[in-house]
Amino acid sequence: TFKTQGEVHSSPAVGYDGTIYCGSDDNNLYAVNPNGTQKWAFTQAPDDIRSSPAISSTGAIYVGSNNGKLYAVKSDGTSELNDWPFTADGAITASPAIASDGTIYVGSEGGKLYAIKSTGKLKWEFSNNDTVGSIHSSPAIDSGGNIYFGSDDGNLYAVTSDGTLVWKSEIGGKILASPTIREDGSILVGSENGKLYAFKAEDGSE
Repeated sequence: TFKTQGEVHSSPAVGYDGTIYCGSDDNNLYAVNPNGTQKWAFTQAPDDIRSSPAISSTGAIYVGSNNGKLYAVKSDGTSELNDWPFTADGAITASPAIASDGTIYVGSEGGKLYAIKSTGKLKWEFSNNDTVGSIHSSPAIDSGGNIYFGSDDGNLYAVTSDGTLVWKSEIGGKILASPTIREDGSILVGSENGKLYAFKAEDGSE
């Protein structure tokens, strides 16, 4: 058992060397050795870390904070350079997803999905103009680079890798869960209305 000083809402991520990364409401991102001892703690986020970490192919750990920032942390626990951290327009409780080209996708409680370069610079943001509620759903990326995510406005969104809306499908209940992509390309996602849905990737039909 590894004890933090706050509630743990963050799901753990495991690095290539077996190191376990997890956030806590004590404002820390922890790196834990496979035997349960602390390797290091990243303490530069002055708010709860409820986002689950994502690990890139280079070993960088990306994690969001309730202070509205997305951090890039090196495997030794030091903060990445360049333009990190990235600042969103609301708390980041969703987990980031990393595309094959290194782009990081993450949503915020401000209702925007962000595409962020590995340097920390904004690539684009998607807000569907006037409609997207808070985003707690972590994005899923298909083999073609399309991004799927749910929102508190009750819609599942499909967006291309350049930020263009492909479709949205209304469920009628908040979508806090992250979508899953099946082998046939269809999208599975659950809702607060108690139902599990399957959508066609082409047009969002059930």
